[in-house]
Amino acid sequence: MINHLQNKIKEQLINELNQNLYRELNLSLYEADHYFGYYNGYIYKLVDRVYKKYGPTGLRSEIKYITKYLLFLFNKLESNSTFPDYILVVFYFRIFYRHFSSRKIRSSNQLSFRF
Repeated sequence: MINHLQNKIKEQLINELNQNLYRELNLSLYEADHYFGYYNGYIYKLVDRVYKKYGPTGLRSEIKYITKYLLFLFNKLESNSTFPDYILVVFYFRIFYRHFSSRKIRSSNQLSFRF
């Protein structure tokens, strides 16, 4: 029962990512996967890994980060015409994309004090 519920929540969050990508960039999730620079299916493995480690809140944060990263990437690709797109995608991915576990996340809880 719990596993079925977790799968349903994950599917709903993946649909939310797909809607955000289509709304912001007019891309499907499959098309956005090609802009991650490694290989086909990387974005799906990334979503699975983040959901297993950090749950729905981590995945929702990663969804926002993915859409912001792709908006940034398309702005960079638009203004650079000296190199082919596939080289720039790999280059910018290695320099600017940070995985969820390697980013510093600020706590939204106002009562968390650092002593």
